[in-house]
Amino acid sequence: MINIKLKLSASLLCILKDVNNIKPEISTLKVKKGTTIRELLLMERINPLLAPMVSIGNQKVDLRTTLDKDETVTVFGPLAGG
Repeated sequence: MINIKLKLSASLLCILKDVNNIKPEISTLKVKKGTTIRELLLMERINPLLAPMVSIGNQKVDLRTTLDKDETVTVFGPLAGG
């Protein structure tokens, strides 16, 4: 098992609150080595479609990225502006 520090952006937290899936901004999770980010999101009841950008450290990663060591994963929700 590995420890994942999961950080959720403010935009994602607002969307989750609107659908009664209230989450903390930062949580620490234990997952099996080799778990994908997509699987991590599903375990946390977060629809992967709500996560257009995910990063590990300062590097943008794909939802198919596997987690093989203790990491900090930051999930950004949809953004709009103009």
